[in-house]
Amino acid sequence: MKYGYYPNQLSLPFADLPPIQEDAPTRRNTPTKEKTSQAILDYKDDTLLFMTMAVTMTGQYEMPIVRPYTGTIPTDIRGLHRVASRGYLNLAPHFYFEDARIKQYWNKPFETAKLLSKFPCSIGIDFSMTNEMGRPQKIYASFLNKLWVAWLQSRGLAVIPNISFPDEWWEDYWIEGWPKHSVIAISSVGVLTHGNPDGWLKAVDRIRQELQPTFILRYGSKIPGENCENCIYFTNDNNRSAHGW
Repeated sequence: MKYGYYPNQLSLPFADLPPIQEDAPTRRNTPTKEKTSQAILDYKDDTLLFMTMAVTMTGQYEMPIVRPYTGTIPTDIRGLHRVASRGYLNLAPHFYFEDARIKQYWNKPFETAKLLSKFPCSIGIDFSMTNEMGRPQKIYASFLNKLWVAWLQSRGLAVIPNISFPDEWWEDYWIEGWPKHSVIAISSVGVLTHGNPDGWLKAVDRIRQELQPTFILRYGSKIPGENCENCIYFTNDNNRSAHGW
């Protein structure tokens, strides 16, 4: 049980990226304040330095350390692109859609964080780790998935870790950095149609043994032979939308 025992993260203050407090009482909205707020929302850094400096890394693979989520379990989860303009209580936005759409939110991190702050919690991003990708690409995808959660947590947002994994379930990089004793989310979309159900089951068994999650939010269909203990199942809202949801 060597995973999950990591030092606590510390939120690092950034003088050039102050918190956005648009609702705070002020005497008047000056052009300078509006310009500053918009600059924060549009802030980009392709090196990811502003994110990596705000989180703590593990020792072996230098993966971002994610805190456990122990808050209220949402009653529904839906794609952020479907609920961003609406107000839902007890609903968690997710990123279970194609990587190209995820990048649209990733490339506007502060604007996306502001959207997510309207909800009690959210599900972490889900960049793909497919067989067509090389090992460095999979490691990078795993790094980004953890970095997103850890960075949002450093800014005070409640985020449920979404644990994605490659077919090489015995590797360590994809599990390093995820927390123990946390509510987590796992997707099974595509596993039965063009995935590896046997490898998927072994990866989830490893997650159960090493991370000991309190609850698993399961997005997608059940996999034959799956351990359903402590699982809460949510249907694919892409399918619901296609059938008139």
